[in-house]
Amino acid sequence: MTNRLRAPSVDRIDTDTDRTPLLAGTPTPTASSSTRSLSPGYTTTQSTTQTITNDDDDDNDNATDHPSPPNHLRALLRPRVILLSIALVFLIELAIGMSAPSANAIMESIICRQKHPELFPPRNDNSTGDVPIPPTIPIPIQPITPLTTPQTGNPTKTRRIAGGLILVDDPACKGADVQGYLAMLRGWANTFESFPGIIGAVPYGILSDRWGRRPVLGLGVVGIGGGVAIVVAMLYTMVADVVPAHERTTVFFQLNAVSLGSQMIAGPLGGAMLIWDAWAPLLVALAIWVFTNLMVLTFPETVRVHDRKMPQGEDRGGHNDLPRMTKLWRKAREGTVEVWDFVLGNKSVSFLMVSLVFTFLGRYVGDLLLQYSTDRYGWSWSLASMVLTVRNAGSLVTLLVLLPVASWFCVRRLGMEDMAKDLRLARWSGLILVLACLVIAAAVNGGIYSVGLVLFALGSGMASMIRSLLNALVEEHHVGTVNSLIGFMEMVGMTIAGPLLAKSLSVGLGLGGAWVGLPFFAAGWLFVIGTTILYIFKLPNERHSPVEPPC
Repeated sequence: MTNRLRAPSVDRIDTDTDRTPLLAGTPTPTASSSTRSLSPGYTTTQSTTQTITNDDDDDNDNATDHPSPPNHLRALLRPRVILLSIALVFLIELAIGMSAPSANAIMESIICRQKHPELFPPRNDNSTGDVPIPPTIPIPIQPITPLTTPQTGNPTKTRRIAGGLILVDDPACKGADVQGYLAMLRGWANTFESFPGIIGAVPYGILSDRWGRRPVLGLGVVGIGGGVAIVVAMLYTMVADVVPAHERTTVFFQLNAVSLGSQMIAGPLGGAMLIWDAWAPLLVALAIWVFTNLMVLTFPETVRVHDRKMPQGEDRGGHNDLPRMTKLWRKAREGTVEVWDFVLGNKSVSFLMVSLVFTFLGRYVGDLLLQYSTDRYGWSWSLASMVLTVRNAGSLVTLLVLLPVASWFCVRRLGMEDMAKDLRLARWSGLILVLACLVIAAAVNGGIYSVGLVLFALGSGMASMIRSLLNALVEEHHVGTVNSLIGFMEMVGMTIAGPLLAKSLSVGLGLGGAWVGLPFFAAGWLFVIGTTILYIFKLPNERHSPVEPPC
């Protein structure tokens, strides 16, 4: 009996069965499902596969004062998983955020050179007497012979940096021709970057329940299929593995807050490094990515905390005698069919996922804020990066203070259940995001734009609350499937939103005036659709009181 109560190994995955925990139709109840009889010394556990007899009664009595093995393992792994997930999210967002201003500035300069070659010195220009330096050696910013801006007649501020790249600070580079091309380039780049996530999200979700979360997380960090989408899905799945349902929303808020806090640091840091050298943020970001690959090795395995091991010798379909590749192919095919049946058989989950898709579609407009502010207000990339810290700081306050307080008020004061509370707060967040998009689109100056950023921050918890609802609506053995499907839908949303919103920005720049805010009008409509779905959605077995408490 001692062996039966011992917690399973943290880092070892059972490979004795072909059937995965993800695809287990009826999970084996854990020890926490035991029910105490009124007769002393007798414990019964209802199970579809086995019945515990009286031979184990004495051991069960001795174990009542201790946590059951799965719950004990969850409690043991919880602090480590949460801390490592927070650290990994921080580093990934730091690397991405630092490289964004530099990458945008470099692409803008290349496009501007093609559109306005008169702003740039000849490639063989050496009028300043500078000795050419090999491209591999970074050098400080060096001014070269000023050129005259055709539009204003004023000297153009030009900077030569390592590798022969030249950055020009000129209003012509902020024109509709350059910025429209840049917007379309970034939109299609995001679309093509989403394809690996679309292809790999669901198969990797199946593999995460067969081989474990950590190997799939490592593949995602390395970039072998899925990339950041797989990393995010696995982190949320690992957190859901070890955190009870009533605490998940808070932890998801914390992960989202860490992400935004990292962006708040990365923007000004990348902008400051851009002033010195455009390649420096990219090199530092690359070093951070290398470190995150090593960091994955410190993660524990969490797939076994559900204690869903099948009885020895049970095999569905008789796959044990098949070659390994044939077995994997057949399992992948069966897994895909079962995932499809899972989606069609869970109307509530499907309904919420549609709302989440529109939320992701609208959220993509946040990636255009950097370019939008440089175009509309004539700011430099460095200044625009620093102004965006207003949104990130507001999001931190929202996720760490305002939403937890609102959650406490809804549960403690209004007596709402956890899922009902999440649904109500998600609805309100959607309405705030609609208002934020309208304010940003109509902002004629930086002050009104900053107000819109604050409103955008107040709605930053919408996706986390919908994700928490989805994780709470499904059984534990489907958590990996749900989070993988969320990653899949996020990539699909980015594939659609990238060209759509980028084209709207290009059209708005061409029309000029208030039409520059066209992407935010479009995003506002997307949030309207997603929020409307949330208002139509009803929780399963929801008990309606005569007067539903407001929140």
